Amino acid sequence: MTRITRRATLALAALSVAAPRLALAQARSVRLVVPYPPGGTTDLTGRILAPRTAEILGQQWVIENRSGANGAVGAEAVARSAADGTTLLYSNEVLTVLPFVQRNVPFDLQADFTPVARTVSIPYVMVGGTSLAAQNLAQLLEAIRRSPATFSFAGSSLGSVGQLATAALWQKLGVEATFVSYRGTGPAMNDLVSGAVSLFIAPMGPALPLVRDGRLRAYGVTSARREAVLPDVPTLVEAGFADMVYEGWCGLWGPRGLPSDHVARINAAVNQACNEPANAQRMAGVGLTPLNETPQAFAQLIAEEIPRNRALVEAARIQPE
Repeated sequence: MTRITRRATLALAALSVAAPRLALAQARSVRLVVPYPPGGTTDLTGRILAPRTAEILGQQWVIENRSGANGAVGAEAVARSAADGTTLLYSNEVLTVLPFVQRNVPFDLQADFTPVARTVSIPYVMVGGTSLAAQNLAQLLEAIRRSPATFSFAGSSLGSVGQLATAALWQKLGVEATFVSYRGTGPAMNDLVSGAVSLFIAPMGPALPLVRDGRLRAYGVTSARREAVLPDVPTLVEAGFADMVYEGWCGLWGPRGLPSDHVARINAAVNQACNEPANAQRMAGVGLTPLNETPQAFAQLIAEEIPRNRALVEAARIQPE
């Protein structure tokens, strides 16, 4: 009897260790949580990459837009999920800034998640409605200096690249204007087109089609160099602001404890999906650069960006809300 009991105990222990791995291997449906509304860059790239990644893995990936609290609502839902590969988070660099601009963030990015892959880098562009009198960047900057109270700036969320760049621009111009934070790029862009806000330092992806069809005017990009998709639009560096270089990125996480072999498997599939010619061309068409990075490189980037972003927030005098 004792021998049988020991064998049974060992068998149960083995099954309990293998259960998460079996769940991931056998999962046919994966919930991909995007913590923002449809229409933004994170949602856009997620919808480009998810179908092909799912196909490579032999699964079905279902995107769930779960917005709120500047991305914290969706991220918390993933942090509280089982580490069995059936729930993943597709978000952006805001997660490395959020603790410094928002009170009571209900998770720790490094402790509660498993980095899987950084997928794309994202250039930003300052866009405004066509009703603005300024026809170019120099005219716009002079108008902001002269009358900052007449301008309002949109932001996709607290802690976004756009907010950090906006705060830095105000400092360089010696002004303060109105900043309006939205629950995602899509709602912010809608208000910009309607004229409810004046300007938006926005991710290139959702801004570019509106610039191309004449509904918005592009004034300047926050990249180190001009962007190929908008070759006639100057950089803020060209305007005399040598350190006005701000870019974003998107990435994929699992809950804490996602087994390393499955992290590697998902990473390989996502990297393949990013860099296949059709997807790479599609992303390049909206100014995005597909990446091919290891989970370890992604984790290292996060570790470097958290203290850097703390310093940026403090320098910009952004107060937590």
